[in-house]
Amino acid sequence: MNTCRKTFLIPLYTVILFSLPYADPDPNFHCYLLFGQSNMAGGGAGVSIGGSGSGTLIAADCDTSPRVKVLAFCDCSAGSGAACTQYKKSRTADTWYTAYPALHSCDEGISPGDYFGKTMLDSVSDDISIGLIPCALSGQALNVFEKGGSNFNLPTWAHPTLGNKSPYTWMLERCKLAQKTGVIKGILLHQGESGSGGGSWVTMAGGIIDNLKKDLGLPDTLPVVVGELRADNYKDFNTNNVDKFAQLYPHCGVASSAGLSVQSDDQWHFNAAGMRELGKRFANELLKLSPEDYIPRKGTTAAAPRPVRTVSANALGTLQEEITMYTLQGRERVIRTSGHNASAVEAIRPGNVYIISRKGRAAAEIMVHP
Repeated sequence: MNTCRKTFLIPLYTVILFSLPYADPDPNFHCYLLFGQSNMAGGGAGVSIGGSGSGTLIAADCDTSPRVKVLAFCDCSAGSGAACTQYKKSRTADTWYTAYPALHSCDEGISPGDYFGKTMLDSVSDDISIGLIPCALSGQALNVFEKGGSNFNLPTWAHPTLGNKSPYTWMLERCKLAQKTGVIKGILLHQGESGSGGGSWVTMAGGIIDNLKKDLGLPDTLPVVVGELRADNYKDFNTNNVDKFAQLYPHCGVASSAGLSVQSDDQWHFNAAGMRELGKRFANELLKLSPEDYIPRKGTTAAAPRPVRTVSANALGTLQEEITMYTLQGRERVIRTSGHNASAVEAIRPGNVYIISRKGRAAAEIMVHP
């Protein structure tokens, strides 16, 4: 669809700059970052079809849709991921594919991301596709994801090709790559079995997510869901860290681990059945945090346009509300309030620009002209 010469509204915190090129991100391709450690990666949850073990995959795990994509975690040779026989294909890192287990390393099993994607697909409008950005690193404490870290030299079983690269930089680059195609709509975190990394888990988790939001131009209202660890072995950690974080961090929910099936031969991992249910809980929490104008639900139609006010750039300072300006890619350009007009004027290019008030979802869009 040619959008370069067409004036239209996108009501989800977006600015339209009409001089941008054709290769725009698809606003209906909703992408989600998945990070943490082994339970998010699918560790211990099995990779074989059939049998009777608690880690065994079932046919439904491989019943996938081309509307759910995964940004390949690493290179996988032909035949990898053989649990889903219809998808015995090679994968190249940082390339989009139809999602199927394993979402992370080639030989891992079912993960929360698999059933997060399935549940979201069952819930959202039919014109929306789901993109998963897997970035979990098995066995690694939370501090490896802190911004500014370097030379972690992670073992190849945690990530086959990361090497000495900073996990934060690698994760940020993958998210930016996703933003070239779609729009990041949420962050999912499941981490803690390796401890707090020598600091406060709550503070550390908040810092990592805050840095991601800033560096990716994501709004403060972005939904974040954190998953609880196994309820049998990590009750105190869940209460003092995961649950506490969700209470303190804005627009954050908890995917409960209550009653989830676990591995019988280790103390850390959920089994495949537990992973499936955990993924559903991640999706349900994400949807609870997201109004229908942010994530349209199945059966809904496009929302009616909100009222539009037209003002000149010089009159922006008279508006008695907070305003945020975004690029088409959803990256934040400027936040300003009444009386602070200069930065907003400087950010406006010739042509029409739409700005959304951040105070009150029912606020009118504002069309600004130079």
